[in-house]
Amino acid sequence: MSIVARRLAQAKQDKAGQKKQGVQAKPATAVTEKAAAAPVRTGVMKEFDMFNIAMESDLAQLKQFKTLEEKSQYKAEAIRINDYLGYVSRYIESGANHPNAVLTWLVIWLVDLGRWDEALKFLPLLVEQQQHLPPQFNTKDWPTFFIDQLYDEGARQLDKAKDTLELVWLKEVIRWFYVLIGFIEQKQLTGNDIVFGKLYAMACKLEESRFNYGNALHHGITATKINDKAGVKGLVRDIAKKLGQEEQVNELLK
Repeated sequence: MSIVARRLAQAKQDKAGQKKQGVQAKPATAVTEKAAAAPVRTGVMKEFDMFNIAMESDLAQLKQFKTLEEKSQYKAEAIRINDYLGYVSRYIESGANHPNAVLTWLVIWLVDLGRWDEALKFLPLLVEQQQHLPPQFNTKDWPTFFIDQLYDEGARQLDKAKDTLELVWLKEVIRWFYVLIGFIEQKQLTGNDIVFGKLYAMACKLEESRFNYGNALHHGITATKINDKAGVKGLVRDIAKKLGQEEQVNELLK
């Protein structure tokens, strides 16, 4: 039984025991000044308290594992057993908005596990609620976190595809890039030029590897405009040559 399940069961037992014994609530005069001044925990916050305890326990357990494989297996099991996704769904449906470590760690774990479709769905909420990454992360905002992590994922899959001559999986990877790019452009988000240039540079490389030269050229030009040292200027010129657009592209890259 998970920590959350145990606490829910204990709460039900305590409530049933009080009812059976006829326990009366203490009169207002018996309430201490400190207790009276304490904010009332709503149902949403009480549930957060339980899941936060479970998450803290899981984070402590993770420190016992040495390999990435062991840690990944534990994260996947913890997400399932403690039903963190179910809790976060209820958190969203409630309209609550407060610093939520359960939400932030869940998203980080989903990224670690390569569950990008699920992780990216939470990006708008994370930005809207200005949720902070855990303090041990040097990254200070979620778009940068996603760009850095997705760039690495793209590089891994691109290398794998080159080794195996298998390009089908790259269709999935580039789809995640388009989700992230679409969100950033829709919200007109800005940030570090090096980081944002990386996003479009990898999109350029992925599309070029799939022979989608028009898309690749667009992303490569965008990356270079954001950061002249994005590392795809040569690739952009090669693509432009294939498309017979050398002159136009050279003008754009000046």
